Amino acid sequence: MTRSIESRLIIVFGLLILMLMFISSFFVIDRTKNYFYEDIQKKIEFMVSSSLLRVLEDKNLTQEKIQAIVDQSMKQSQYGFMIQKLIVTDSRGRLLASFPRMDISFFPSDEILTSLAGYKVVKQDVENQTMIFAFPVKSGRTVERALYLEVSVQSVLATVTDIKNILLMAYVVAMIFSLFIGFLFAKTLSNPLRKLTKQALEMAQGNLDVRIEISSQDEIGKLASAFRTMATNVKKYISALEFEKQKLERILQNMSDGVLAVNSKNEIIHINESAKRFLKDDIERFLQQVQSNRDLELLQPLIYEVDGWTLEVSTAAFIDSYQGTGTIFILHDITQQAKLDRMRKQFVADVSHELRTPITTIKTYSETLLDVDDETVKKKFLNVIIKECDRMTRLISDLLYLSRLDSGENILKIEEVNVGELVRFVCEKMRIHAKKKNQKLLCSTQENVVIEADRDRLEQVLINLINNAVVYVQEGGQIEVGLEKDEEHVRITVKDNGPGIPQEDLPRIFERFYRVDKARSRSLGGSGLGLSIADEIVKAHGGKILVESKEGVGTKFTVVLPIKKN
Repeated sequence: MTRSIESRLIIVFGLLILMLMFISSFFVIDRTKNYFYEDIQKKIEFMVSSSLLRVLEDKNLTQEKIQAIVDQSMKQSQYGFMIQKLIVTDSRGRLLASFPRMDISFFPSDEILTSLAGYKVVKQDVENQTMIFAFPVKSGRTVERALYLEVSVQSVLATVTDIKNILLMAYVVAMIFSLFIGFLFAKTLSNPLRKLTKQALEMAQGNLDVRIEISSQDEIGKLASAFRTMATNVKKYISALEFEKQKLERILQNMSDGVLAVNSKNEIIHINESAKRFLKDDIERFLQQVQSNRDLELLQPLIYEVDGWTLEVSTAAFIDSYQGTGTIFILHDITQQAKLDRMRKQFVADVSHELRTPITTIKTYSETLLDVDDETVKKKFLNVIIKECDRMTRLISDLLYLSRLDSGENILKIEEVNVGELVRFVCEKMRIHAKKKNQKLLCSTQENVVIEADRDRLEQVLINLINNAVVYVQEGGQIEVGLEKDEEHVRITVKDNGPGIPQEDLPRIFERFYRVDKARSRSLGGSGLGLSIADEIVKAHGGKILVESKEGVGTKFTVVLPIKKN
């Protein structure tokens, strides 16, 4: 209860009124009491100075006469009812007269002794509820007697008590009214504040469409107006932030680069789909490796390899919610780039090796010719040199052709090609080579299969595939060439029963200069570019080459080409 502004206002208002009433009553009672005391003092001093002192100044008065004067004065004085005790002493403090009559054995009080010294005494005796007066009675400058009076102030105290009771009743009534007024004032102030608080709590819970229905023109009304403006602005800002957040999340989620953010406690606070795809369940190992290579990472980007991915990792720091330093990891996929770099290095090495062999042969035979006089030997050496030069020419021509394909240059002469006729033509051309190894070359085609293609390049593809089969299939083996079509594609198959290709080599047989059996391939004169060129030609036609092979059983190449549309 005391925590509400309403109760605190009532308590503060009540305490303020109570304090004001207490202070005012203190001054009123004090001033009233002083007024009555001063009034009694004036009356007693007037009575004493107007009658008793003048009479008692006569030095010739006897004790009996003084007692008679005292008795007479007490009877005639209108203030006699207030006087409880009246004593007259001589200059030595001995009792001369008293009212009421006292025993002769009297001992003067301090007040009487003070008055005999020539001083007037006025004193309040709170305990006995009296006022004490002591007057010196002088004859000239000499104090002849002392007059001592005790005056009752009970009537004054009774009057003050009545005033206190009246003030207390007034204060109770005033307190009740003031608390009632304070309650009404607190209600007037707290009700709009309570409404404003309730609506502010709804705003804090995310309901920014709440209506603040306070229309007063005072400070609370201005506060409500400020809340309405704030709610409108906050809603606008939150909408803008939400839009930016969604945009940023969309950008991060659809980035090809992976983004991984961890806080100072190594807790993952954000990871996008690319980072999940790169790291999968290997995030902890990634963090450990990256953090262990933090010093190296500062010098150069960290290269991280996992499950066939090659990632370039760069980092950025930020202050997290724990006021610590978090880290953002950017994972850039350089798998293809790394693969191309390796291929480029391998390509340069392969080209160098392929060129070095014929050049070395040419150089060796040329140097030998300088010392040979036999025409037959010279002719033989020159034939070898010419053969190696032709080999180099074919290699360079193949490289130039691949380069033109890589550059995207349109080197195809598209025309209508009867694929069945082309397959039969190539089979007849290659049958001579197959007979040299006692191989069977079987050809099975459909008639009138027409597509739009470059006839010469398709012929080159078929010659390459059939020639590879003739070269690698053992003597007495069998090669089958077939042609099939469906509604959308033409399929040319070249199948043999040769030694087959190992499974681990199948994904790489279309790479440039790649050989399954490098020693045997070079001895047979192959450069390792035939299948690469065939693959690129088929891709240029919008098709693809499929390969199936099993060691000891054979190999099957399938060229899939789009069929001509009517």
